[in-house]
Amino acid sequence: MFNHGKLANLSRSSKFFYDWLSAVCSGAAALLFLLILAVSCHAAGAAAPTEILRGIYREAVKGSTSNWLEPERRGQYLSKSLLALWTKSDAKKPPEGEAGPVDFDLTTDTNALELKSFEVKVESASYSAAVLAVKLNYRKPHYRPGPPAVVTYDFVREQGHWRIDNLRTKAWSVRDMLTQWLIDS
Repeated sequence: MFNHGKLANLSRSSKFFYDWLSAVCSGAAALLFLLILAVSCHAAGAAAPTEILRGIYREAVKGSTSNWLEPERRGQYLSKSLLALWTKSDAKKPPEGEAGPVDFDLTTDTNALELKSFEVKVESASYSAAVLAVKLNYRKPHYRPGPPAVVTYDFVREQGHWRIDNLRTKAWSVRDMLTQWLIDS
């Protein structure tokens, strides 16, 4: 861009202009790099954990059936290890009259309450893992005693995509439920 050897011959105002122009160009290059990175991540489907959860919970608030955990869709959301565990659990038939390892809506942590709103909070995050908590508020007149329900999601990055490696509350963990199902059945 500029010949650095001639910089010594520039006046003070010219040096200031050179420094300013160099900083602007460097900043613009960095901004362009970040923009290209964001667009390429979005184009590759590498949604951030917060985006993934907001999409799941927007559907739940609409009252839509939460089908993201149906067998044909799990691969879009779950880590390879959690998907394998769930597939192995699905292969075992429940005894007559039993529901199987999961007998409630994990997304809303309930069987019958309708979700009114939610709040996603990042508890921790690194390049390869993240933990997010989703605070749930139910529609009235339904009431759930105690503090608001919170479902926590453990994310891992696999092949450039964020995947859910576990979802849990203080009372349950989907990994624990599936593992126990395999042991007991």
